[in-house]
Amino acid sequence: MRQRYDNAAKFVTLGYPKPFTEHILEYPDLIVLEELATEQLTLKTHHTDSTLKVQFSDEIAILHNEVQTFDSREPMQFRFAGYNGFLIREHQLNVYCSVLYLHPRAGLNDPGFYAYRRYDCEYRHQYRVVRLIEIEGESILELQEPGLLPLTPLMKPPSEMSEFQWFEKCVDATVVSNVGSEDMNLLLAALGIFGGLIHDRQLIEERLPEGIMQESPFFQEYIQEAEARGLERGLERGLERGLERGQRAGTIDSILTLLSDQFQPEAVQALKPRLETIEDLERLKELLRSAPRVQSLEAFTENLQNQR
Repeated sequence: MRQRYDNAAKFVTLGYPKPFTEHILEYPDLIVLEELATEQLTLKTHHTDSTLKVQFSDEIAILHNEVQTFDSREPMQFRFAGYNGFLIREHQLNVYCSVLYLHPRAGLNDPGFYAYRRYDCEYRHQYRVVRLIEIEGESILELQEPGLLPLTPLMKPPSEMSEFQWFEKCVDATVVSNVGSEDMNLLLAALGIFGGLIHDRQLIEERLPEGIMQESPFFQEYIQEAEARGLERGLERGLERGLERGQRAGTIDSILTLLSDQFQPEAVQALKPRLETIEDLERLKELLRSAPRVQSLEAFTENLQNQR
């Protein structure tokens, strides 16, 4: 999952774990005991999205949830087989797994299990597949659970509403929710990020308070991580081509990634030759910081021409 969706998803799943597990994943009444470390050290380090130790009425167990924006490149059934084995061995408790798909077209082909039986050996692991578009959004709004509101634009709207009318209703419900101003800004920013999966970003920003998304920690963390990725890629390429040239290439990759999240990828890639003509690494970093806030690809292109 791209990083800003990841950050926003963790804000919901880990910031509001009880309403999320009860009303989105539909586990019965439970008490969240603790959030468990998401890092799994094997031959390769893996990070899970959300792992909770919980108390059900008749057992203490582990809930493990993965959040997918789109379909996973690595089939989920194989990922869960690895996660589940590690968690059972680590905690010696029952582990209940689920995957939450954000985009309306994601998860359609996820089988929800991995199994085989041969040579007197048998293995089966079944997990829950939850698609937001299959959840009735009105039922979630009626709960008045603030932590679930950012996810509602991706849920099933009432039959008489267009998708954007539904988005506006989700914004209105968030604005009147009973939270402080700081939490309100976080909820609206996360709602805008998720809504951006199906709506034009400019339309979303017109409906949200000015600057709410760009000033949110989700975007700020993403920019910082993008800069770090640019540096890391630069260090790798620097072994072959020289450190600064490698950093430039990594920063250009990050700029293109940020723009491709918002605009048509083919049009974005057409800017790569122009970016490669910029020798000054600091100028490239300025373009990197401006990429999430640009209103159109034309505006970024104009800014790019001024940087040359």
